Amino acid sequence: MVKTYKCPGCGGALEYDPLDERMHCAYCGSSYAPEEVSRMAVTEEEPAVSRTELDEARKKPMISMNIAVCSSCGAELAVNDVEVSSFCPYCGNPTVVMDRVEERLAPDYVIPFKVSSQEAEAIIRAKLSGFYVPSAIKHFEVERLRGIYIPFWLYDVYFSADQRWRYSVSDGRNSKTYYAHFIGECTYQKMTVDASKRFEDASSQRLEPYYMKDLQKFDAAYLSGFYSDRFDVGERESDRVALDRSWDLYDESMKLEVADLKASLESSKPRMKVLKKDYAFLPVWFLTFNHDKKKYTILINGQTKKMVGAVPISKFKAILTFVILSVLFCFPLRFLGGVLVEYMGYTGKYSSHSADDPIGSLLAFWVIATIFLWYWALKKYFAFRKSVDLSQSSVHDTLTKERQDKV
Repeated sequence: MVKTYKCPGCGGALEYDPLDERMHCAYCGSSYAPEEVSRMAVTEEEPAVSRTELDEARKKPMISMNIAVCSSCGAELAVNDVEVSSFCPYCGNPTVVMDRVEERLAPDYVIPFKVSSQEAEAIIRAKLSGFYVPSAIKHFEVERLRGIYIPFWLYDVYFSADQRWRYSVSDGRNSKTYYAHFIGECTYQKMTVDASKRFEDASSQRLEPYYMKDLQKFDAAYLSGFYSDRFDVGERESDRVALDRSWDLYDESMKLEVADLKASLESSKPRMKVLKKDYAFLPVWFLTFNHDKKKYTILINGQTKKMVGAVPISKFKAILTFVILSVLFCFPLRFLGGVLVEYMGYTGKYSSHSADDPIGSLLAFWVIATIFLWYWALKKYFAFRKSVDLSQSSVHDTLTKERQDKV
């Protein structure tokens, strides 16, 4: 069964527009609120197939495929197992494949797209216009731009724990160990857990937060003009992820209470329970382009405009910048050492191991500062590489590729 939203004025297909949160007709320009057009949706059952036709078909090589029929032009659409809304490749009609939602599990909520396709592309181009981005990437040509509703579970989790933490306090020479005992409880509300195996978990977490103030009761009208998938991660598996995340969040908050990020957890007696879970569609834009024979997919949170992903930078510019920073950072220390030598009339009367030796102290500080600079640079580099790897993920490329194109 397919469902299409048609304009009551001219019969043209209606699409949801994130800019004004209304359904628009591209033919006559009319617009309607989503709740208005839900009652006007046109539903069409797939034509029955005779027993003879089925018997003949079974004699031929078979391939698993889901077929829906466009209610606007009658064309047959091939959709994947988890796709619940698509476009007709022949007439461009936004078609909602309702049987993928109704027969499985209808979402409880949806956060409608707040970002248009033009805005999503503009955000990505602005972010990729920096000094370190190669010129070839700055002027990329869009291969695919998909607005996809990704399925999420929204969890309410109760968590309490009896914990004992160990931490140390140092006065520079001596260190003393202390222990902190905490008994606390809390409830995490609307915690998001990615419900799609086809979507990288690392990407879904980086897209957060989603603001639940925009949650709407699910209405299929919001899907018109976008793609969407149903969940394929079971509730039991998601329960475990939600409980693990609540535990991590609780430990992080307790570590802040200890006021020592190096504090270690000596013992913990946790108690946790899932109070409630809802099924929701959350909006994500996927933009794919090619560079140097590689595909890159950048993600935009369709509600908050947050961008996830990165592209390779110019190695020459990056190395040059680091060298310049190193010189600028180290030169003042070298200059200060020279001033101290001249001002104090340094004659070598201090031994190289003397605590009162200003030159030795300055040299030690310079070495420590240089090591710290290298550590900072390497940490930034590895974090950047993770973002680039996510952008090159074949999972994201496949997720956006397996869609009917809008014409």
